Amino acid sequence: MRYDVFVTVWGQDFVEKFVEFSLGSQLAAGNIPALAEQADIHYHIYTDRESRDFFEPALDALSKFAEPHFYFYDEIPYGGGRLDQAIANSEPSTIKHNVQRITAQHMLSRLEDATAILLDSDFIIADGSLARLHELRLQGKRAVSTMLMRLDQDSAAPILRQNLSAHLSPRALVRLCLDHMHPIFAGYFVDAAQPTSYPSQLNWRVGQKDNVSGVVTHCLFPHPLMVMPDPLGGESASKYFSTMDYDYALRAVADDDAIYLSPSSDEILICKLSPAAYLADNEIGDSPSIDRMAHFILNNSNIRHRLFMDQAIHFIADDEGDWEGLSGEADRFIEAAYKALELMVAQLSTGDATTLLHLKSFLGPIEDFLSPQVQSRMQGWLSD
Repeated sequence: MRYDVFVTVWGQDFVEKFVEFSLGSQLAAGNIPALAEQADIHYHIYTDRESRDFFEPALDALSKFAEPHFYFYDEIPYGGGRLDQAIANSEPSTIKHNVQRITAQHMLSRLEDATAILLDSDFIIADGSLARLHELRLQGKRAVSTMLMRLDQDSAAPILRQNLSAHLSPRALVRLCLDHMHPIFAGYFVDAAQPTSYPSQLNWRVGQKDNVSGVVTHCLFPHPLMVMPDPLGGESASKYFSTMDYDYALRAVADDDAIYLSPSSDEILICKLSPAAYLADNEIGDSPSIDRMAHFILNNSNIRHRLFMDQAIHFIADDEGDWEGLSGEADRFIEAAYKALELMVAQLSTGDATTLLHLKSFLGPIEDFLSPQVQSRMQGWLSD
């Protein structure tokens, strides 16, 4: 049995952050060391040549459990040239996601019978999460997805730096996220003071603002932590056209029963560590309503994403609070949004091309899904 782990990261500051926090959490006993007892691990690192030395000496610790492989951007063909050239000529706001897509597809296309673990360089993984992932694989799951919390790096990093291991139990890490919540995550709450303009995730707070026990979440686009593509999946086994959370697991695995969304942070928990200013210029939206969510789901998802949106996810710091009541409230909101969406679809006119494209994106197979990235490429010829 084998796992192929993917990450792409470059630049001294980003590599050192990855080594200290992300790789440090991956080397907790219940993560990569636990996997290494059950399987061979190949760890694929995509970076530029200038960054190679910044991974030392952490590779010594990783090499005890996994075989590292380095791939340099100047070796990867892209667009008639090389990936390093494309990076040099890219808009800063789009570089990371584009590089991640290109390099992930580079790895996936070269693996046979792959079981990929797909990571971001800023992930902090709670101890025991990867051991649980392996159990799910043994139970027949071909994809394991998880929703993320997001930490404010400015305030949380000094705490983690003092004692990373003390915060890697799931409940300790949730508590840290609640106490040092990134503004992006805060914007997803249904009662947020500054609601997100892109409600792909909705949060309900368990407890009071000054005494929070956790969060109930519903989401459309969880992160595909593990994917074992269908044997006859063709290009869907390695190709996706957005960020990987939008559609890769759904494209690579046809059977919904083989796709698992972790329902609890006690089982699997990943937090992203982002600077407070990250995406600080995002537009503030209106408070979520049934109709607003129905419009959002129709225009930004595929019907198959309901596999994820219907399921409540619990981020648990402690057991206090009305978990059952909040979960019921959240479930009713999501069900009402989809009922409103059904009425909306029934009333839509199919007389214009844009409406037809959006209906096909929502109602058609996942291969027809128009992610935001795909839509942005089509703006030149799609009418408003």
